[in-house]
Amino acid sequence: MNRIEDERVRFFLEHEERIREWAALEDEVSKFVHRFYRSLEGDLDAALRVGGIAEYGVMSFRVGRNWPGLGLRREGWPTGKDDPDVRLEWFRKSALFPPRGWLVCGVRTNVEKYRSPFTKEARPAFPRSSSWWPAYRNLDPPRGRYWEGDNLKEYRNYIVETILTAWKDLAPLVDEAVGHSPS
Repeated sequence: MNRIEDERVRFFLEHEERIREWAALEDEVSKFVHRFYRSLEGDLDAALRVGGIAEYGVMSFRVGRNWPGLGLRREGWPTGKDDPDVRLEWFRKSALFPPRGWLVCGVRTNVEKYRSPFTKEARPAFPRSSSWWPAYRNLDPPRGRYWEGDNLKEYRNYIVETILTAWKDLAPLVDEAVGHSPS
């Protein structure tokens, strides 16, 4: 075996340094995407200020670690780490465009007593459920050449609208679950 016949192997050997350089960019892209999702908190705060959510006592929040997220909660809802809220969440170590199924929006809680109002009929726009999510949906990836110009603006708007829709559809169910009546 003195000759390399496989064209792909020859290509890799010829361009190995450049291939490794390009592959290392995935971590930089992941950091950028994470910052992009984090920046949506400002959009949620703006929606609260300009009446996208015309309710008193609603605040935005952010969480960190491997499954960072941001979302909305009402004053008076329980605030433990397992208690319900409406949020967007992504897997930090795989935060890429497209999100590859790791970008979800809905109600997150694993407390069983809060799950009963989340029937399939009560949450048609958020049809999925799991042990941590009584109501959620995966978000679609950005379309087209989203990396050019300010093409992420459309994607940003889509995500924020999804969070606001989740709030409008699911916050009343959280209110019911936690026994809270909004003022």
